[in-house]
Formats: sequence, C-alpha cells, structure tokens
Amino acid sequence: MGVSERARPRFFYGWVVVGAAFVSHFINYGVLVVSFGIFFPFMAAALGWGRGLLASVTLVSRVTSAAGAPLVGRAIDRHGPRLYVMLGGAAVAGGAALISLTSQPWHMFAAYGVLVALGGLALGPLSADSTVARWFIRRRGRALAFTTMGMSSAGVVLPLPLTLLIDGAGWRRAWVALGALVLLLTLVVAPLMRRRPEDYGMIPDGDDGKEGPNGVRRVVEEVSLTAREAMRTPAFWLLLISTNFAGFAISGVNLHIFSYLTDRQIEPGQAAVVITYLYFLQSVAKPLWGFAAERLHVRYCLAACYAGGAAGILLLMGANSLPHLAVFATVYGLTRGAQSFVSSLAWSDYFGREAQGAIRGTAQPFGLITSAGGPVLGGFLFDLRSDYVLAFSVFVAAFVVSSVAALLAQPPRHAPRPAAA
Repeated sequence: MGVSERARPRFFYGWVVVGAAFVSHFINYGVLVVSFGIFFPFMAAALGWGRGLLASVTLVSRVTSAAGAPLVGRAIDRHGPRLYVMLGGAAVAGGAALISLTSQPWHMFAAYGVLVALGGLALGPLSADSTVARWFIRRRGRALAFTTMGMSSAGVVLPLPLTLLIDGAGWRRAWVALGALVLLLTLVVAPLMRRRPEDYGMIPDGDDGKEGPNGVRRVVEEVSLTAREAMRTPAFWLLLISTNFAGFAISGVNLHIFSYLTDRQIEPGQAAVVITYLYFLQSVAKPLWGFAAERLHVRYCLAACYAGGAAGILLLMGANSLPHLAVFATVYGLTRGAQSFVSSLAWSDYFGREAQGAIRGTAQPFGLITSAGGPVLGGFLFDLRSDYVLAFSVFVAAFVVSSVAALLAQPPRHAPRPAAA
C-alpha cells in the first residue's frame, strides 16, 4: 500500500464512519435480536403459537440472509455501504410495520423472516464492520470496539421502554413505533457512510505517512487476501467453527433469556432491568477489550470471551434471586459482550481490509444458518420439557467448543499485522 505524503487533516472522517456504523448496528441488532426477544413471549401468548413455532421464523431469517450475504458483501466492497444502509433501514422499518398486522404464521415468516432479514443483512457486519476495517489499521481494535457498542447499546436502550410500551399500547402498536424509529435513524446515518479513505484523499487512521516520535511510520503495510485465498487457510475454517458454535449459543440465549426470566417468576419489568444491566456491561466490555486486543493476540481474546459465555450460562442456570442474576449478568456481560467486536477484529486482522465484504460474505451463510439453530432448538426443547435446562446446557457445550477452536486458530503465515498504536 503505497502512501504519498499528504497534509494530515485536523479531524479524521473515519470516526464519523464509526459513529454511523454504531447506529447501523443499533438498528440491526436492536430489531432482529433485542426487540424480538422482548416481543417473543407476548406474541406467542397472544397469537396462541408454541415458542418453537414462533422461534422458527429465525431459521427463515437466517436462510434468507445466508442466500444474500455473498452478493451483498461483494457489492459493498465494490460500491460502498451508503445505498445498502439506506435500503436496509427501509426494509427493516417496513417489516416491523407488517409484523404489527400478523395473524398467521406465514405473515411472520414473510415480514420478519424475509423483509427484516434482508434489511438487517445490509445494516450489520457486512456493511458496518467491513467499512470501519477499511478506515483503520493501527487503531482498528478501538474503532471496531466502539462500532460494535451499537449492538449492546440497543440492549441498554430498548428493553425497558419496549416492555412498558407493549404493556400500555399492545405489541402491535409497539412494532409500528419501532419501525418509525428505525426509519428516522436510517435517514440520519446512511448519508454519513463512506467506502474507504483513499476515495476521499485520505489514508487509514488519518495518518500522514511520516515517521512518528519513536521512528515508527504511522502508515503500515497490510497484506490483504482475497476470499478464495482466505478459504485456503486453516485459520479461515477454525474461525468459522469458532464463531459458528458461538453464534448458535448466543442467538439461542438472546432470544430466550427474557422468556426464561419471566418463567422463573421474575416480573417483566424486573426482567427488562436485568437485560438492560447485562447489555450495559456488554457496552462497557467492548472498549476495554478493544484496548486489550491491541496488546494481546485476538485469538486469546476470542477464547476468553467464549469461555466467559459458558461460565455465565452456568451461573444463570443456578440463579434463583435477583442478586444471583446480577452475578450472571456481570460475568456474561463483561466476557461474552466482547464477542461481536473480537470476532470482527479477527476476520480483519487475519485477512486484511480490501476484501472484507467478500470474505465475510462467504463465511456468513454458514454462521447465519447455525445461529438459527439456537433459537429454534431452545423453543422446541422448551415445548418438549417445559423448561430451558437442556437447551441452556447445549449452549454451554457450544461455547466450550468455540473457545477451543479459537485457541487453535493460528493466523495465516502471511497474515496482515497492524502496528501498535
């Protein structure tokens, strides 16, 4: 990556991209994961559907996303994220409005499983994380940490207001209100997205290419692999195994945790507070792990994150009071909360920034399909056993497998290595 000397701007636009990507994650994760988990028990009871049937819409959602991910990832690499963020937000808002009209299972499959899923695909890591990774090399860890805080921030902001809104106005009107919020946020952030700094006369990290005070050049060489080259490395497949098993567990816990708490005779308002506290700690965890990942190899961070997820779920299964739930939320939030950030950092650091959309678009179908298994398995095992004990035990085992696979994922021999900040 040749660099000519240029005047260093006073403010680097990459941080605006980080802010826009933060909101993009907020919309995507806030609707598909956080909000759906809050709506889940209310809708299942009101519509008279089993939890396994309602959870099955996540399988349709993942299949839809898996089919579209390779095409969307390559399109974002080529054309940039702005148009796709705009279309994605409009699709999510429209899907939320259609969900409010649901009376038959196929309505939910079409609205959430297809329309919302396609919108979320354009808003999530394929656009947000891959774009931020192009704007940063040395500071990529902290940039991605702040970007993915949008996901956990949705868990802080949405649960309690949504619970109160559903209680006061009903779940159908709550979906309409959520769709309106999504449309408003999309109109604000989509115009702020930019493909990469070189298109605007800048270079990654906002550097000027000159030597710093310690004689270290501010611009570093980074080798970028194509999707085909990445797939030939063991690291690609070990990361795939690690993130897939973790996605299976995480998605299952995300959807069913609110129902699990209310089934344990926790009032809905109190359950919303527990989830808010959990996501608050996940927000706190990301910048902490962001700075740690600039000093520790990312595979150790991934392994620790997934091990903490297993420990947290074990604590949840043994919790029988609000103080015990606070201990669970603390452990789970401060460890598993870093997952979205450290997994994005691993893909970027291992394979470079130029083909991030294509590489993640190639890997994402596997992850989307396996992550659908967690919610569906949890729902059907609950219907079968009337509790979540077996389902959550399976999630613990999946976290353990993820942690081991992460430890084994040695970077490719010619992996790009960002310089220390």
